[in-house]
Amino acid sequence: MQTLLYVSRMTTGDEVAVRKAHESFPVEALAGGLGIERFVAFIGSGFYAMEITVGDGNVQENLHRFLAAPEVQALFGALRPHVDNLPRPDEQTAEMPLATAMLVWQSDPEKNLTAV
Repeated sequence: MQTLLYVSRMTTGDEVAVRKAHESFPVEALAGGLGIERFVAFIGSGFYAMEITVGDGNVQENLHRFLAAPEVQALFGALRPHVDNLPRPDEQTAEMPLATAMLVWQSDPEKNLTAV
């Protein structure tokens, strides 16, 4: 499993429209085996971010399967007027503004600091 962070700029003031677009989030499509274990969306201060946890297997293949799903494309279509530079299924991951964890700290004393 690998968690990726995808960050884009969004139009400040369009937060309500972005939240509304997520009302039709494709839960059934993700539950149907697109290779994504978890999805978290963040908005604020002119940014939109997606935290995508890709399941076991090839990260690029699973991510592209997720991005190519018609239901995900419909969500992104609703977001595009408000969010810049959303990922496309034909885009290589090296071209995407992706980040992954390099350090995790948590208050559990047995797992105090972990380099990823």
